[in-house]
Amino acid sequence: MQGFKGKFVKGSEPESVYWKRRGIVAGAVAALVLLVVVLVGTLGGGDGEADEVEVRAETTPGEWVAPTPSETIQRPYIPETPTASPSESPSPTEPEVSDCPADELMLQVVAAFDEVRSGSKVPVSVLVASGADEECVADLREVAVELASGEDVVYSTAHCETPSGEEVELSDGSGQTIEFTVDGLASAEGCEGARRALPAGEYDLRARLGEAVSSPTSLRLK
Repeated sequence: MQGFKGKFVKGSEPESVYWKRRGIVAGAVAALVLLVVVLVGTLGGGDGEADEVEVRAETTPGEWVAPTPSETIQRPYIPETPTASPSESPSPTEPEVSDCPADELMLQVVAAFDEVRSGSKVPVSVLVASGADEECVADLREVAVELASGEDVVYSTAHCETPSGEEVELSDGSGQTIEFTVDGLASAEGCEGARRALPAGEYDLRARLGEAVSSPTSLRLK
């Protein structure tokens, strides 16, 4: 045994000194190896987190990345579609009312007096009505009062007077009244020429609206 120990131990110091030194060196090497293992484990965990951050940084917007256990769970969000308001239904258009046909118009003329002195003013009322079932329009500004001797119209409010009245809607016997003043002086179209007193006698007084003419009533001038 002594021969075997002497084979590995050389020098002037005792053999025990050499073994102690070798034990110290072996322990230091073991401690160093353990320290390296601990450091590698610690650094390995840090590299994993760095790799995860790097993956997130390199991900382009819109690219899906699988979540890691440490991330907060994200749920899909679907934006609400605004409810379209119901479109307003167009208001019904009122039908256009047409003019009253002449054959459906009814005119009635009434003079305040049956007999007056020639050249005197006579109040006259004219009733305009419609016998049509449907509503129609009559323009009262076109109503005129005439004095006629036989077939000749010797006087008309349309010759010299400014038309009065307005458009009215008539239907089914409804009517409107318009007032005139007949002066009993002769007149001509466009109020031309001198106006003179009409000769004494009996004249037909009537009302006219376009082609519609009232039944005549008698007016005597004296």
